[in-house]
Amino acid sequence: MSKQLGRFARHSPMAAASSGRMHVAFVRPFSASANKKMKMTTEEAFVKVLQKRGIDNAFGIIGSAMMPISDLFPAAGVKFWDCAHEYSAGMMADGYSRATGKMSVLIGQNGPGIANFVTPVKTAYWNHTPLLLVTPQAANKTIGQGGFQEVEQMAMFKDSVCYQEEVRDRSRMAEVMNRCIEKAIRGSAPAQMNIPRDMWTQVVEIEVPNGTDIERSPGGAQSIASAAELLSNAKFPVILNGGGVVLSEGGIEASRKLAEKLSAPVCCNYQHNDAFPGSHAL
Repeated sequence: MSKQLGRFARHSPMAAASSGRMHVAFVRPFSASANKKMKMTTEEAFVKVLQKRGIDNAFGIIGSAMMPISDLFPAAGVKFWDCAHEYSAGMMADGYSRATGKMSVLIGQNGPGIANFVTPVKTAYWNHTPLLLVTPQAANKTIGQGGFQEVEQMAMFKDSVCYQEEVRDRSRMAEVMNRCIEKAIRGSAPAQMNIPRDMWTQVVEIEVPNGTDIERSPGGAQSIASAAELLSNAKFPVILNGGGVVLSEGGIEASRKLAEKLSAPVCCNYQHNDAFPGSHAL
Protein backbone atom coordinates (compact mmCIF):
# COMPACT_ATOMS: atom_id res chain seq x y z
CA MET A 1 0.00 0.00 0.00
CA SER A 2 2.84 2.42 0.79
CA LYS A 3 4.19 1.99 -2.74
CA GLN A 4 0.79 2.77 -4.19
CA LEU A 5 -0.02 5.80 -2.04
CA GLY A 6 3.29 7.05 -0.82
CA ARG A 7 3.52 8.26 2.77
CA PHE A 8 2.31 11.64 3.82
CA ALA A 9 4.85 12.67 6.36
CA ARG A 10 8.19 12.27 7.97
CA HIS A 11 8.63 9.72 10.67
CA SER A 12 8.35 11.13 14.14
CA PRO A 13 11.44 12.97 15.46
CA MET A 14 11.89 10.26 18.10
CA ALA A 15 11.95 7.52 15.50
CA ALA A 16 14.26 9.55 13.32
CA ALA A 17 16.68 10.13 16.15
CA SER A 18 16.82 6.45 17.01
CA SER A 19 17.48 5.44 13.41
CA GLY A 20 19.90 8.25 12.70
CA ARG A 21 18.07 9.37 9.57
CA MET A 22 14.96 11.26 8.51
CA HIS A 23 12.61 9.86 5.87
CA VAL A 24 10.75 12.43 3.78
CA ALA A 25 7.40 11.29 2.45
CA PHE A 26 5.94 11.68 -0.99
CA VAL A 27 2.46 13.20 -1.01
CA ARG A 28 0.56 11.83 -3.96
CA PRO A 29 -1.23 14.62 -5.86
CA PHE A 30 -4.99 14.42 -6.00
CA SER A 31 -5.03 14.64 -9.78
CA ALA A 32 -3.58 11.15 -9.85
CA SER A 33 -6.42 9.70 -7.81
CA ALA A 34 -9.43 11.81 -8.70
CA ASN A 35 -12.74 9.93 -8.56
CA LYS A 36 -11.03 6.60 -7.91
CA LYS A 37 -11.22 4.29 -4.95
CA MET A 38 -7.89 3.92 -3.21
CA LYS A 39 -6.57 1.96 -0.26
CA MET A 40 -5.39 4.23 2.54
CA THR A 41 -5.41 4.51 6.30
CA THR A 42 -8.11 6.49 8.05
CA GLU A 43 -5.59 9.15 9.06
CA GLU A 44 -4.51 9.49 5.43
CA ALA A 45 -8.16 9.93 4.49
CA PHE A 46 -8.46 12.67 7.13
CA VAL A 47 -5.49 14.61 5.79
CA LYS A 48 -6.49 14.11 2.15
CA VAL A 49 -9.84 15.80 2.81
CA LEU A 50 -8.04 18.77 4.38
CA GLN A 51 -5.81 19.01 1.32
CA LYS A 52 -8.71 18.74 -1.07
CA ARG A 53 -10.65 21.47 0.72
CA GLY A 54 -7.64 23.78 0.95
CA ILE A 55 -7.59 23.80 4.76
CA ASP A 56 -3.96 24.18 5.81
CA ASN A 57 -4.02 25.54 9.38
CA ALA A 58 -4.98 23.67 12.54
CA PHE A 59 -4.84 24.85 16.16
CA GLY A 60 -4.87 23.04 19.48
CA ILE A 61 -3.05 20.39 21.49
CA ILE A 62 -2.74 16.86 20.12
CA GLY A 63 -2.97 14.06 22.65
CA SER A 64 -2.86 10.30 22.33
CA ALA A 65 -6.34 10.15 20.75
CA MET A 66 -5.17 12.09 17.67
CA MET A 67 -1.51 11.07 17.62
CA PRO A 68 -1.74 8.98 14.40
CA ILE A 69 -2.34 12.08 12.26
CA SER A 70 0.28 14.34 13.84
CA ASP A 71 3.16 13.12 11.68
CA LEU A 72 1.13 13.49 8.51
CA PHE A 73 0.61 17.24 8.70
CA PRO A 74 4.04 18.63 7.66
CA ALA A 75 4.42 16.86 4.32
CA ALA A 76 0.73 17.40 3.57
CA GLY A 77 1.22 21.15 3.86
CA VAL A 78 -0.89 21.56 7.00
CA LYS A 79 0.53 23.88 9.65
CA PHE A 80 -0.37 22.74 13.16
CA TRP A 81 -0.16 25.48 15.78
CA ASP A 82 0.72 23.69 19.02
CA CYS A 83 -0.74 26.03 21.62
CA ALA A 84 -0.18 26.36 25.35
CA HIS A 85 -3.88 25.96 26.12
CA GLU A 86 -6.96 24.86 24.18
CA TYR A 87 -8.81 28.06 25.07
CA SER A 88 -6.09 30.12 23.39
CA ALA A 89 -6.12 27.76 20.40
CA GLY A 90 -9.85 28.27 19.93
CA MET A 91 -9.53 32.05 19.98
CA MET A 92 -6.58 31.87 17.57
CA ALA A 93 -8.54 29.71 15.12
CA ASP A 94 -11.50 32.08 15.25
CA GLY A 95 -9.26 35.11 14.71
CA TYR A 96 -7.31 33.43 11.91
CA SER A 97 -10.46 32.49 10.00
CA ARG A 98 -12.02 35.92 10.46
CA ALA A 99 -8.85 37.71 9.34
CA THR A 100 -8.07 35.49 6.34
CA GLY A 101 -11.49 34.23 5.27
CA LYS A 102 -10.09 30.68 5.32
CA MET A 103 -11.50 27.84 7.35
CA SER A 104 -9.31 26.28 10.03
CA VAL A 105 -9.39 23.25 12.32
CA LEU A 106 -9.52 22.86 16.11
CA ILE A 107 -8.05 19.68 17.63
CA GLY A 108 -7.73 18.70 21.28
CA GLN A 109 -7.47 15.65 23.50
CA ASN A 110 -10.73 13.95 24.41
CA GLY A 111 -12.27 14.88 27.75
CA PRO A 112 -10.59 17.79 29.56
CA GLY A 113 -8.81 19.10 26.47
CA ILE A 114 -12.04 19.30 24.48
CA ALA A 115 -13.82 20.91 27.44
CA ASN A 116 -11.47 23.89 27.17
CA PHE A 117 -12.87 24.58 23.67
CA VAL A 118 -16.40 25.30 24.88
CA THR A 119 -16.09 29.08 25.30
CA PRO A 120 -14.07 29.85 22.13
CA VAL A 121 -16.29 27.59 19.99
CA LYS A 122 -19.38 29.39 21.29
CA THR A 123 -17.62 32.69 20.54
CA ALA A 124 -16.95 31.52 16.98
CA TYR A 125 -20.62 30.49 16.74
CA TRP A 126 -21.81 34.00 17.57
CA ASN A 127 -19.13 35.44 15.30
CA HIS A 128 -20.51 33.30 12.43
CA THR A 129 -17.05 31.81 11.88
CA PRO A 130 -16.85 28.53 9.93
CA LEU A 131 -14.55 26.16 11.83
CA LEU A 132 -14.05 22.39 11.88
CA LEU A 133 -14.05 21.20 15.49
CA VAL A 134 -12.44 17.76 15.70
CA THR A 135 -13.18 16.02 18.98
CA PRO A 136 -11.56 12.61 19.52
CA GLN A 137 -13.66 10.34 21.71
CA ALA A 138 -13.14 7.31 23.91
CA ALA A 139 -12.91 4.08 21.94
CA ASN A 140 -16.14 2.46 20.76
CA LYS A 141 -15.54 -0.66 22.80
CA THR A 142 -15.25 1.34 26.03
CA ILE A 143 -17.94 4.00 25.52
CA GLY A 144 -20.44 3.75 28.36
CA GLN A 145 -17.96 1.87 30.52
CA GLY A 146 -15.94 4.82 31.76
CA GLY A 147 -13.50 4.78 28.86
CA PHE A 148 -10.38 6.94 28.96
CA GLN A 149 -11.46 10.50 29.79
CA GLU A 150 -14.97 9.73 28.58
CA VAL A 151 -17.48 12.59 28.62
CA GLU A 152 -20.60 13.40 26.58
CA GLN A 153 -18.78 15.50 23.99
CA MET A 154 -21.66 15.76 21.52
CA ALA A 155 -23.97 17.08 24.24
CA MET A 156 -21.25 19.47 25.37
CA PHE A 157 -21.26 21.34 22.04
CA LYS A 158 -24.83 20.82 20.82
CA ASP A 159 -25.74 24.50 21.31
CA SER A 160 -22.39 25.85 20.08
CA VAL A 161 -22.18 24.37 16.57
CA CYS A 162 -24.41 24.38 13.52
CA TYR A 163 -23.87 20.67 12.86
CA GLN A 164 -22.30 17.68 14.58
CA GLU A 165 -21.71 14.09 13.55
CA GLU A 166 -19.79 11.12 14.89
CA VAL A 167 -17.78 8.73 12.73
CA ARG A 168 -19.53 5.37 13.17
CA ASP A 169 -17.60 3.35 10.59
CA ARG A 170 -13.99 3.59 9.48
CA SER A 171 -14.96 3.69 5.80
CA ARG A 172 -16.93 6.90 6.40
CA MET A 173 -14.08 9.02 7.79
CA ALA A 174 -13.68 11.15 4.64
CA GLU A 175 -17.42 11.30 3.96
CA VAL A 176 -18.29 12.57 7.45
CA MET A 177 -15.42 15.03 7.46
CA ASN A 178 -16.35 16.46 4.09
CA ARG A 179 -19.97 16.87 5.20
CA CYS A 180 -18.98 18.65 8.42
CA ILE A 181 -16.84 21.10 6.43
CA GLU A 182 -19.69 21.85 4.03
CA LYS A 183 -22.16 22.31 6.89
CA ALA A 184 -19.77 24.76 8.58
CA ILE A 185 -19.44 26.77 5.38
CA ARG A 186 -23.18 26.77 4.69
CA GLY A 187 -24.05 27.68 8.27
CA SER A 188 -21.17 30.15 8.75
CA ALA A 189 -20.50 28.51 12.11
CA PRO A 190 -18.39 25.76 13.70
CA ALA A 191 -19.26 22.13 12.93
CA GLN A 192 -18.21 19.22 15.15
CA MET A 193 -16.72 15.93 14.01
CA ASN A 194 -16.55 13.38 16.84
CA ILE A 195 -14.07 10.53 16.25
CA PRO A 196 -13.77 7.48 18.54
CA ARG A 197 -10.07 6.83 18.98
CA ASP A 198 -10.24 3.26 17.66
CA MET A 199 -11.15 4.62 14.21
CA TRP A 200 -7.49 5.45 13.55
CA THR A 201 -4.84 3.25 11.88
CA GLN A 202 -7.57 1.36 10.01
CA VAL A 203 -7.14 0.54 6.32
CA VAL A 204 -10.03 1.46 4.05
CA GLU A 205 -10.68 1.49 0.32
CA ILE A 206 -12.60 4.65 -0.46
CA GLU A 207 -13.02 7.52 -2.87
CA VAL A 208 -12.14 10.88 -1.36
CA PRO A 209 -15.26 13.03 -1.92
CA ASN A 210 -15.18 16.20 -3.95
CA GLY A 211 -16.21 19.28 -2.06
CA THR A 212 -19.03 21.52 -3.21
CA ASP A 213 -18.14 25.14 -3.81
CA ILE A 214 -20.89 27.28 -2.33
CA GLU A 215 -21.58 30.46 -4.28
CA ARG A 216 -23.56 32.95 -2.25
CA SER A 217 -26.07 35.11 -4.09
CA PRO A 218 -25.54 38.90 -4.00
CA GLY A 219 -29.31 39.31 -3.75
CA GLY A 220 -32.24 39.45 -6.13
CA ALA A 221 -32.59 42.42 -8.50
CA GLN A 222 -35.97 43.42 -7.07
CA SER A 223 -34.73 43.34 -3.48
CA ILE A 224 -31.68 45.43 -4.34
CA ALA A 225 -33.84 47.98 -6.18
CA SER A 226 -36.21 48.23 -3.21
CA ALA A 227 -33.30 48.71 -0.81
CA ALA A 228 -31.81 51.41 -3.04
CA GLU A 229 -35.14 53.25 -3.09
CA LEU A 230 -35.45 53.12 0.68
CA LEU A 231 -31.95 54.47 1.13
CA SER A 232 -32.31 57.24 -1.44
CA ASN A 233 -35.51 58.48 0.22
CA ALA A 234 -34.24 58.22 3.79
CA LYS A 235 -33.77 61.54 5.61
CA PHE A 236 -31.12 60.33 8.04
CA PRO A 237 -29.79 56.96 6.85
CA VAL A 238 -27.61 54.99 9.27
CA ILE A 239 -25.75 51.82 8.28
CA LEU A 240 -25.42 48.90 10.69
CA ASN A 241 -22.63 46.50 9.74
CA GLY A 242 -22.19 42.99 11.10
CA GLY A 243 -20.79 39.57 10.36
CA GLY A 244 -22.27 39.39 6.88
CA VAL A 245 -20.15 42.34 5.76
CA VAL A 246 -17.01 40.62 7.00
CA LEU A 247 -17.85 37.25 5.45
CA SER A 248 -18.88 38.60 2.05
CA GLU A 249 -16.21 39.19 -0.57
CA GLY A 250 -15.48 42.90 -0.79
CA GLY A 251 -18.21 43.69 1.73
CA ILE A 252 -16.24 46.16 3.83
CA GLU A 253 -15.11 48.18 0.81
CA ALA A 254 -18.63 48.18 -0.66
CA SER A 255 -19.98 49.38 2.67
CA ARG A 256 -17.43 52.20 2.76
CA LYS A 257 -18.43 53.38 -0.72
CA LEU A 258 -22.13 53.27 0.17
CA ALA A 259 -21.57 55.21 3.39
CA GLU A 260 -19.62 57.91 1.57
CA LYS A 261 -22.25 58.11 -1.17
CA LEU A 262 -25.04 58.62 1.38
CA SER A 263 -22.94 60.51 3.95
CA ALA A 264 -24.37 57.96 6.37
CA PRO A 265 -22.74 57.16 9.72
CA VAL A 266 -21.81 53.50 10.24
CA CYS A 267 -22.32 51.44 13.38
CA CYS A 268 -20.87 47.96 13.95
CA ASN A 269 -22.78 45.39 15.94
CA TYR A 270 -21.49 43.36 18.85
CA GLN A 271 -18.25 41.43 18.19
CA HIS A 272 -17.84 42.93 14.73
CA ASN A 273 -15.85 46.11 15.09
CA ASP A 274 -13.88 44.77 12.13
CA ALA A 275 -16.89 45.31 9.82
CA PHE A 276 -15.90 48.93 9.01
CA PRO A 277 -12.58 50.85 9.16
CA GLY A 278 -12.30 52.36 12.63
CA SER A 279 -10.24 55.29 11.31
CA HIS A 280 -12.91 56.37 8.83
CA ALA A 281 -14.66 59.71 9.48
CA LEU A 282 -18.10 58.05 9.24
